Amino acid sequence: MQQNRERAQQLLHSMTIEEKVAQLVSAWLEIREDGSFSVREYGQKEQRAGDVCQEVLGKGVGQLTRPFGTMANDPRKQAKAINTLQHYLVTQTRLKIPAMLHEECLTGAMVKGATVFPSALNYGATWDPDLIGRAASTIGDELRSLGIHQGLAPVLDVARDARWGRLEETFGEDPYLCGVMGIKYVNGLQGPNRTPLATLKHFVGHSFSEGARNHAPVHCGMRELCNTFALPFEMVVRNARPGSVMPAYHDIDGIPCTSNHSLITDLLIKQWGFDGLIVADYEAIVQLVNDHHVANDMAEAAALAFNAGMDIELPGFT
Repeated sequence: MQQNRERAQQLLHSMTIEEKVAQLVSAWLEIREDGSFSVREYGQKEQRAGDVCQEVLGKGVGQLTRPFGTMANDPRKQAKAINTLQHYLVTQTRLKIPAMLHEECLTGAMVKGATVFPSALNYGATWDPDLIGRAASTIGDELRSLGIHQGLAPVLDVARDARWGRLEETFGEDPYLCGVMGIKYVNGLQGPNRTPLATLKHFVGHSFSEGARNHAPVHCGMRELCNTFALPFEMVVRNARPGSVMPAYHDIDGIPCTSNHSLITDLLIKQWGFDGLIVADYEAIVQLVNDHHVANDMAEAAALAFNAGMDIELPGFT
């Protein structure tokens, strides 16, 4: 571990600004079985592997976005295509840093042919945390077998409004149950070596939105926020050492979670002792400009999120 930290410090000191920024984002590629690629955020323009590598990966990249779930191909062929990208990163870029891979995995790895489990709401209804831990362990094994480093689960939102369209992603309406299930899920997914990283989401209060609409504002006092919606997150952070946390899209009384220093740095990191990655939800930083109107442009939005404690944007739009 100490050698890894020293190596990371050496790399950091030798990086240019452009190379540092490249490690803060994730490339979203459509990877095909035949080895061809296209860049999703650049209008689906089809390119050969070498072109994509030079344009998108030339300075390195922090992560590759959902390399198996974006296109439902044969995972064996998909893995070979991904290895081509990793080989480029470790042989052709200046610093030779491979990319992390992340994938959805709440009820199973989002990979063609992977094991599919019931919805998380069914997880909660079992009242059997050990069973859910074993299910998560199976998911972790399948992710590891494909070289995936981070899973985008569990969802620790507490169900509070039946109109909210993402209730099936939660463990239920009881904060303590959500926390206990979350602990077992994280321990099962990550295994003894903390890989793949589990990602707690959506931090925090996502299920308590105005009108039960996804992304809508949340109006909640600090006592209710901490005792109800933050409780599962605190339980899991303190008892399972999750590798990652994803702040939610919404704002709480006008302050977006994505750029909320009090939530991310003061509460999550300093008070609870979280030591993993803080990752932005898809387009969450863009929404600081277009939806929340707290930033004038993408550069300002990125700075707000970064200074609040964000580590990486999934995927990289700004």
